[in-house]
Amino acid sequence: MSGNQRREGRAAMEIAQIREALGAVAAAAPAVFWIYRRQDGKWAARREGAVSERIFDSREAAESDVALLATRCRSYRLFVEQENGKFAEENAGWPAAVRRLIADND
Repeated sequence: MSGNQRREGRAAMEIAQIREALGAVAAAAPAVFWIYRRQDGKWAARREGAVSERIFDSREAAESDVALLATRCRSYRLFVEQENGKFAEENAGWPAAVRRLIADND
């Protein structure tokens, strides 16, 4: 299992734990989130379709913010910029047919 797979599994478990702790019902529509470094060195979190981004001093703070938002979603995709500039993808709750379609288009 790669480091990315372990991190993704850990993040999915944390989302599930937050849902359980809050008694959250995943009722919000599916969403796609992006976490990326801005040119000024700060980190931004953005939900696709949102008018603006939320700004944070660290990637961890941006990830925590998105984790809380994702707990409300039936399913989500998350793209997080890595130190090398590439994006790692995490997803939860997407039906298998949709995951295959996404993989085929990537």
